[in-house]
Amino acid sequence: MQGFLESDQESLAGLHIGDLHFDERGTPSLIIGHHVLTGKVSSLDKPYAVMRKKRESLINDDEDDEMEIENGSCEPVETSYDVVAFVKQKIIFKNRPRPIILKKKPKTV
Repeated sequence: MQGFLESDQESLAGLHIGDLHFDERGTPSLIIGHHVLTGKVSSLDKPYAVMRKKRESLINDDEDDEMEIENGSCEPVETSYDVVAFVKQKIIFKNRPRPIILKKKPKTV
C-alpha cells in the first residue's frame, strides 16, 4: 500500500487492518475502519513469487539447535526456500477514502 496507516501498536504485522470485498463486476472495495476505498484490478508486467525461508540443522532436528545457531554457534545449517504463491495481479486504489455514512430510518409514531 502507498500511504500511511497509523496505529497505537508498534508493528502492524499480523493485525487485522480491513476487509477486501469484490462486487459482482469484480470491482474491489477495501474497508478500513469507517472508510471505504474503491479500486481496480490490474495485471503485473512481471509476476513474482512469495517465498518462505526454511533453516534446518544438519546435525540434529530438535529445537535446541535453532537457538544455538542464533546465539553465534558454528553448527552447520541448511537454508532452503519454499515457494508459497505467485502474484500475477495487483489492486490499485487511486482515489481518497470515502467515509461510510449510514442513513438512519425516520422514526414512525
